[in-house]
Amino acid sequence: MLKRSVNLFIALFAIYIIAFETYIYWHTQLRPWQPSSSIQRLVYYYSFFTVLSNLMLALSCFWLAINPNCSRYSFKVIRLNGLVGVVITAIVYNIILRGIHTPPNILLKIANESLHVVIPTLGILTWFIWGPFRQINIKVITGSLLSLMGYGIYIFVRGYYTNLYPYPFINVVKIGYVKALLATNNVFLLFLGVAFLCWAIDYLRSRK
Repeated sequence: MLKRSVNLFIALFAIYIIAFETYIYWHTQLRPWQPSSSIQRLVYYYSFFTVLSNLMLALSCFWLAINPNCSRYSFKVIRLNGLVGVVITAIVYNIILRGIHTPPNILLKIANESLHVVIPTLGILTWFIWGPFRQINIKVITGSLLSLMGYGIYIFVRGYYTNLYPYPFINVVKIGYVKALLATNNVFLLFLGVAFLCWAIDYLRSRK
């Protein structure tokens, strides 16, 4: 019962924070370089790796709150995407982006910390304690990597037509394709490394 309750809390908390920021992006142009159209700002907002990772973590937690023993392949891929995604979100933001990203008000600062620190921490701790385990294998990792590749292609194609990129280290307009692709490759390798680390932890925890 506690396991289900905690997973439900994480899911609802993440969805609430994302819904709040969605409302802000719909009604407010926070930066002068952001799209002036409400719909375009939402597309821009939902292009952030942070947002998508937290959404996938929320979806997997909500799934577990309903069915703790779910073993569908689609669930396993979404779960791994969420777990690895929020780990990378926390690492990249706190090491690279924290010093250059300043939310404009206290409510957005709280939302920002929730998506980059609080929810990732809760998600990883909950998984480490309760699992489910025996969920990760090479097929699941392959599915996650393919979805990451799809996301990368989308970001560069969209950026080509809009000149808008969610992160400065992949902003082709400012740093060029070579540096942007190199940074993307580093993120891909980090994703792969964290995914295999999760696989190792999954294997070790499943033996207890």
